[in-house]
Amino acid sequence: MWFPGPVLFNIGPLPINTLGVSVALATLIAIWMMTRTARKEGIQPPDVMMDVAVLGVLGGMIGARLWYVLFNWDYYVENPMEIFMIWMGGLAIQGGILGGTLIGIWIAKKKKLPVWQVADIVAPALILGMAIGRFSDFLTGDAYGIPSDSIFAVSYPPGTYVYNVFGSTPVFPAPLFEAFGDLIILGILLFMKNRNPFRGFLFLLMLALYSASRFTLEFWRGDSLRTIYDLKVAQLTALATILLAVGFMIWRIKQIRHLNEIYRAE
Repeated sequence: MWFPGPVLFNIGPLPINTLGVSVALATLIAIWMMTRTARKEGIQPPDVMMDVAVLGVLGGMIGARLWYVLFNWDYYVENPMEIFMIWMGGLAIQGGILGGTLIGIWIAKKKKLPVWQVADIVAPALILGMAIGRFSDFLTGDAYGIPSDSIFAVSYPPGTYVYNVFGSTPVFPAPLFEAFGDLIILGILLFMKNRNPFRGFLFLLMLALYSASRFTLEFWRGDSLRTIYDLKVAQLTALATILLAVGFMIWRIKQIRHLNEIYRAE
């Protein structure tokens, strides 16, 4: 199988970065999906979702890099200039979700948009973008799995990130499985789109499902930090995210019930 590594291809002397192509593709698809849905749902002007998408991606990139650097601080404190070299790998999706969400909320409020409705519009585009990112990781050997002799295991050539750690030893294709998991979550979101019990449900459901998937797949990841009880930072973050998402679901249901009771009382 073809594994291009960090450089997807070259145009003359100019290298085209695999990460850059995946981010650009994810951003373009996100803009198309979000503006299309915003137009259908009456968000005015629908093109404002372009600002949410572009700035959300930027916030996500910053959050993903800061998250990765934070949990690898011992290395980056000795190599501070590499903090800015994102083309060398080192983006944490969970940090990206946090950064993108914070920027998205800020933009939505600044533009006087309904935050929960915008979150539901963002959710399918976000999980699809994450799937594209994981396919990119699979091609570059980033976010790699542990050495494995399963039928799914793959060997990477020199020039890929995982080769620098495990050489040509076959590894479990963790990013590929995560990408397929993200696509399954996308299908669930699209199925639930017209069965949405309240605004914000799709976004919270996406967070819970992705976190459950991530928690499970972390057992086969070969590049994660371990913490207490032999769990990884990503697993603890996933558990916290699930609790937060479910908590917000319960709060939203109670909030809507309370508003309905007030409405009926009037």
